[in-house]
Amino acid sequence: MKVAVVGLGGVGSAAAYHLARDGHAVVGIEQFRVDHDRGESFGGSRMIRRIYADPFYTRLMDVAYRLWDSFQAEAGEELFVRCGGIFFGLPDDPELHAFETATTEAGVPFERWDAAEAGRRYPQFRFQPGEVALYQADTGFLRASRCVRAAARLARERGAQLREETRLLAIESAADGVHLHLADGEILVADRAVVCAGPWTGRLLADRGVRVPLVVTRQQYLHLLPREGDTQFAIGRFPLWYHARGHGMYGFPEEESVPGVKIADHHLGPRVDPDQVDREVDDACREAIRAYARARLPDLTDRISYEKVCLYDNTPNEDFIIDRLPDDPRVVVIGGTSGHGFKFVTLLGRIAAELAADREPSCDLHRFALARFR
Repeated sequence: MKVAVVGLGGVGSAAAYHLARDGHAVVGIEQFRVDHDRGESFGGSRMIRRIYADPFYTRLMDVAYRLWDSFQAEAGEELFVRCGGIFFGLPDDPELHAFETATTEAGVPFERWDAAEAGRRYPQFRFQPGEVALYQADTGFLRASRCVRAAARLARERGAQLREETRLLAIESAADGVHLHLADGEILVADRAVVCAGPWTGRLLADRGVRVPLVVTRQQYLHLLPREGDTQFAIGRFPLWYHARGHGMYGFPEEESVPGVKIADHHLGPRVDPDQVDREVDDACREAIRAYARARLPDLTDRISYEKVCLYDNTPNEDFIIDRLPDDPRVVVIGGTSGHGFKFVTLLGRIAAELAADREPSCDLHRFALARFR
């Protein structure tokens, strides 16, 4: 079967890999280059965690972890770094309470520390009296750009044709297949199509008359340098961390691809058009992150080694979209990853391959249906 994959970011590259691995003829279409920096999947790190406020996602992570381990082994390079993570805040914080409840319900092992114990384990932090921290040893990060490039490489090794700098204008249903109209005038005909265009997904669906409440937001992060010679923020000494929803700040240990400690705010930024994004980090963002670090991570300096603007494509409740188009089940759509989807891309790629081949999906998809927006 010939399958066209639209968009070759995290989900699209994984879908191309799984489809090619299953023996299908795959044509991937990417409007930029594989591993471009204008969407959601570029960079040195994305958090992967079993701790979720919703046990549904915690259970999905069991499958995703297994898929990441097998994918990493097949790729033959380090893509997944387990270094432990803490999720902290006041004990009455609703999100932290939901984290603890859902993780307990799902049977995921974790430890609960008071502020004194958390500070003893990780003296880089300044925890406030009364705060608690949930520690989970399997938390880590995915080397995002490496993951995308590895999936594209493995897909190509299995015969996938990945066409970069190829812009799609429209998707049309016809009796002989799905017609993809390209900007150069070519019409690519496929038996099935998988649309996973990240921030551009909503626009492609709207052109088909399928309107979903996807909102694209502008997100920012930066890396702050420790003092020269200070190694306490290195992998193995410093965890992944997330300050519960009242603050929304999160960060990573220092890793070799970019110097400094990555810090970001998970709260949604302003709504944007993905083709017209201000790619310069705001002074307000710089100062907010520096102020947070001064209060919580005082051994970091104010010196910025790297900063970046990226995008989220968000659904109203942060559940993904995974479905076939109602007017043409030959077209599969995966989107709305809402800033937490990269950890699932191996699973989402496998599900895309299952749906495209008319196989029973490996997990319950009712929460991800397009019908919920009607």
